[in-house]
Amino acid sequence: MTLTPLSTPNCQRTLRIARDEAGVPHVFAESRHDAIYGLGYMHATDRITQIMFARAVSAGRAAELIADKEELRETDRFFRRMGLHRNHPREVGLLRHHIREQVAHYCAGVNDGANAVGQSWPMWATGFESEPWDPVSVLLIGNLLSFGGLAVSQLENERIVVELIQSGASEAALREMFADRLDHVDFDLIRQVASMPRMSDEALEVLADLPRLAGSNAWAVAPSRTASGGAILCSDPHLEINRLPAIWYEAVLRWDDDYVMGATLPGCPLVAVGRTSKLSWGVTYMKGDTIDIFVEDCRQAPTGQWQYRRGEQEWHDFQIRQEEIGRKGGESETLTVLENPQGTLEADPADDGYQFSLNWSGTSPGSGAAIGAWLDVIAAPDVASAMEVAEQCPQPTLCWVFADVEGNIGMQGNGRFPVRPSGATGLAPLAAWDEVNHWDGFLPPEYLPSIYNPECGFVATANEEQPVVDGVRVTSQTLPDYRKRRIVEQLNYADEVTVEEMQALQYDYVSLQARDLLPYLLPHIADKKVVQRLENWNLDYTPDSYEAVLFQRLYRNTLLEIFGQAEGLGRRRVLYVATRVGFSSMVIAAVDRILKKEDSLWWKGRDKGELIRAAAEKLVVEIEKPWSDVNNFHFTDRFFGGISGGRLLGFESRPYPMPGNFATIFQGHVLQTAKRSSTFAPSYHFVADMATSEAWSNLPGGPSESRFSAYYKSDVPRWFDGHYKRLSVEENAS
Repeated sequence: MTLTPLSTPNCQRTLRIARDEAGVPHVFAESRHDAIYGLGYMHATDRITQIMFARAVSAGRAAELIADKEELRETDRFFRRMGLHRNHPREVGLLRHHIREQVAHYCAGVNDGANAVGQSWPMWATGFESEPWDPVSVLLIGNLLSFGGLAVSQLENERIVVELIQSGASEAALREMFADRLDHVDFDLIRQVASMPRMSDEALEVLADLPRLAGSNAWAVAPSRTASGGAILCSDPHLEINRLPAIWYEAVLRWDDDYVMGATLPGCPLVAVGRTSKLSWGVTYMKGDTIDIFVEDCRQAPTGQWQYRRGEQEWHDFQIRQEEIGRKGGESETLTVLENPQGTLEADPADDGYQFSLNWSGTSPGSGAAIGAWLDVIAAPDVASAMEVAEQCPQPTLCWVFADVEGNIGMQGNGRFPVRPSGATGLAPLAAWDEVNHWDGFLPPEYLPSIYNPECGFVATANEEQPVVDGVRVTSQTLPDYRKRRIVEQLNYADEVTVEEMQALQYDYVSLQARDLLPYLLPHIADKKVVQRLENWNLDYTPDSYEAVLFQRLYRNTLLEIFGQAEGLGRRRVLYVATRVGFSSMVIAAVDRILKKEDSLWWKGRDKGELIRAAAEKLVVEIEKPWSDVNNFHFTDRFFGGISGGRLLGFESRPYPMPGNFATIFQGHVLQTAKRSSTFAPSYHFVADMATSEAWSNLPGGPSESRFSAYYKSDVPRWFDGHYKRLSVEENAS
């Protein structure tokens, strides 16, 4: 590995920084504090626009600082209504001393790097005026991951449940679809509540641009099953990958006799996926339910004050909060927010009656301690210690997978989950005036999933549902387990596995969804040619596969025939959750389970076989296409995408085929939103053999945010080809 030294103007610490052939920065420091300073310096050097714009969005100041656009004003209202920005000074004060020290060193690095870089082109073009980076800024960036990227995805699925109930879909059929999850829900009450406000497609696209771990894989293999005799850690977080620069920023930090390498989040001193000399780790989103919608009974008192009811006739005044939403070049607007101890109203009430409110456990004191967990994991000497650290991380809800140099492996869940009333799952709203429905503290750690050195010799997780413990669900959604089962199948067969074999598994395109459903679909299809083609299909979602398209069309048509009737989900909603930005793995998992049933209320009075046959007959009118013609995307610049001449100027790429789909280990999922394509795919591939001091990686992007840098898309060819670069602590500077 050849390293090229970098000039570091305005650097205030004794350290050296160099890039390897892929542009990955290597920071050589005398202490861990100086190494963290160097990471902040390089985040500002290579990603100054990304971190400054992300902070503005999280603080609810995007329209004030970036551009006065309606979608930014809308996201500002969303974040300011939740009021997350108000808690951060408190949370900084609650940080333990050694964590506060490390955060301060990181912020110093960001500020010194920012002063050296000055204004980037996007900052100059928008007239953006940057402000110093501080610990509050670090927590704001953490909110983009914890709330904007993850809790919001849970909220959107709960909104879908509310909309299905309010749309008039059969109560019995919905209870069947979400078995055991809606038993406690009062459908009549929810149908009396004013409709929940929906964000525009443009605003949702702003949120979709945040680091959302929509689906991820992570597994670890014990030494008894590896060729090297060391434990192997594999991790690939999935999020939108077609917006450049990439969300993650790779770095290698060295100090004293230790190091850390892996994927960092610009704006935060955390390593989301990585390794040290003793430990390696990766994470997946648990999709835990830490956010609830409640129904409030509201009235306006003669004084004009809005009130909420408790019990039969006990009324209390809402707390009122005024938020000033700034507008660049325009007059600010005032947002009035009504809240109480159970949450924040989703919208200003227009009349007396029922309103929805929202509560998230991440607003409770101590939630900012999450940054401490990420920093303490870097210092953990082994898996057992790291699991203890991860267990205490309050937000977001994750499954951490670990491997250490001694050969131990483990998986640990984390998250601050509210204690709900018996039988309640949190998937649909409950009446807030009944105090039995209020949260009663948070679940103790024993409810979190935890595995240490299992006899099978591996641990794996891929956003699957977590087991019910003592009647309590930490994941309220119905979740597909196709990727998790495929990983487990392959690891069960594996013996003396190598790094190369684990890299290949990260590029697996086989769909267990298709394998599961075809036996229930094929017997009802009259066209024997279609049957034969799908029977002979290897279940691979490779770009040149015509059968992948054939199955997807058959599946879509089947959903429309069975679930698309007016009294069901409705045709438009089926298309929405199955194909657009509203895609819901929760709904897909639920309907897949129903498709395997002999009898269901969803085809009551109709013949299931006839419905499938009708779905297959409609295939003849569609033109044959390979998967690459259906599942493809453009890379576009995060700051200048969509501008006139963007393709010519290099801000938008040619179309690239996307292999895989949501059900394959390589989750190559393309969604069509209002104005552009969005993707969920592996945003970082990482494999570490703990018998060595190296790791192997690729990502769909590069270190630099500048379109004109050689390191803007430097790793993209590797990502497409399935090739990995070597990350090492060896030094051979030139």
